[in-house]
Amino acid sequence: MTKQKKSFFEMNVDELKEVCTSLELPRYIADQLLDWVYKKHQIKLEKMKNISKKNQAVLAENIDFSLFKNVQSDVSSEENAIKNSCLLDDGNFLECVVLKEKNYNTLCVSSQCGCPVDCKFCLTGVVGFKRQLSAGEIVRQVVYSFSINQPITNIVFMGMGEPLLNAKQVFKAIDMLTHPKLYDLSKRNITVSTSGFIQGIEYLMKNDRVVNLAFSVGSADPIKRERLMPVEKRNPIVKFAKVLKQYQLQHNRKLTLEYTLLDGVNDTDYDIKVLVNLAKYLNAKINLINLNPHKKIPFKPVSIDKLHAIQAIIKKQKCAVTIRYKKGQDITAACGQLGESYLK
Repeated sequence: MTKQKKSFFEMNVDELKEVCTSLELPRYIADQLLDWVYKKHQIKLEKMKNISKKNQAVLAENIDFSLFKNVQSDVSSEENAIKNSCLLDDGNFLECVVLKEKNYNTLCVSSQCGCPVDCKFCLTGVVGFKRQLSAGEIVRQVVYSFSINQPITNIVFMGMGEPLLNAKQVFKAIDMLTHPKLYDLSKRNITVSTSGFIQGIEYLMKNDRVVNLAFSVGSADPIKRERLMPVEKRNPIVKFAKVLKQYQLQHNRKLTLEYTLLDGVNDTDYDIKVLVNLAKYLNAKINLINLNPHKKIPFKPVSIDKLHAIQAIIKKQKCAVTIRYKKGQDITAACGQLGESYLK
């Protein structure tokens, strides 16, 4: 029977040191491994020159340093987005996207294979839920980006899945990625997006988790929202907003309301009015996202003129508002388009 190896990327610093001790290796080996993998971006044991051949052999027998079975990378025509479609050992996929800015890169990571939330304007909802991702599978998305010479400074949990339905693994990954001996990323550069799960925010408060949040609104009108986002039925936006307000008072971190515009659906004056009211109540910035269309999504984006008109209306109400400009739409890597790997 083949010995089951433990993935290197599942282990935080303390866990790695414990494993080294159990293998009768010096504990400093853990620090050497962390330095090679996360600082020097080297995952091949044989190239870790300060680790003896004998110790390399012990590590190779017990620890798995592999990332993914296969990765297909697609680069957008404007070269400002790279989508990595990663095949996992069990045949499932995850997708993550490098979003390139002038002076830094943001990685849009997945927290689940597929998604159980079924937002009607999101392709990942069409795919449905396959399984949770482990902390190591989340970390590996970042490691892979570094391995293809795309260093990451910002992370957004806006890929496949609902992060707050996998909160334990998501926050273990965040703790690892922000650890000084790993990538030492700033927690202020990490944003977790949610479609509005009350128990998820309660988890953050109970465990004193401080993070930038982005709330996918869909519609600030409860009746319309339930049609677009079934999560509304058990997590009413009115109640969710109150819990979110509590969290804000506790931690005073920035909040963004993500609003995907659907032509003729949630773009009326009334829709924008209730959205602005919600933003003012939560002291939040509004991020307008014009729908990224797909043949399996039954909605259309608004016109560019309408998009800018809505932005102007919101600004007039003294409310902070930005437009998320499209990156990677031509490679189905834009917001709401992930999951294509399952549909091929």
